[in-house]
Amino acid sequence: MEDNVVGSSRLSIRFFAVGLAVLSFALSVFFFLKGHDRSRMLMFFPSYDGDGIFCEPRYLAKLPDEQQAVAAFVDELLLGPVTNRYGRVFPRGTKAEYCFTSADGAEGKVLYVGLSRDALFAGELLSVKEEVDLLKLNIVKNFTYLNKIDVAIDGISVYE
Repeated sequence: MEDNVVGSSRLSIRFFAVGLAVLSFALSVFFFLKGHDRSRMLMFFPSYDGDGIFCEPRYLAKLPDEQQAVAAFVDELLLGPVTNRYGRVFPRGTKAEYCFTSADGAEGKVLYVGLSRDALFAGELLSVKEEVDLLKLNIVKNFTYLNKIDVAIDGISVYE
């Protein structure tokens, strides 16, 4: 009789453990699928280790409006890289004063980005022209529907 009680309790413990494992797996799948409201973006930064531009993947919140998505990307890019082996695209303190898209007749979608005066000062690794070119590269690689990018620094359009 005692063996029957012990066997029964072991069996119920096993069922409980299997049930708990199945429940935790189901919850992890649910939260994994629910948490995919982010999109993977690639950000390119100059390297301190030598010449070259290196890529850093970043996950940004998906936004319903394309203009908000581009503006959030530019703001995140101006914050700089996560790793300490890469340098900033623009000097510290550079901010996006405006960032919006417009459909211009023959040219299609055009992105207008206005940067603060801080962008006029060359950074540690790149000249101002190289910084603007790298900004354009970052935007083109992540937002392929844009046909032209017009960058202005302190209200003046640069390097068209």
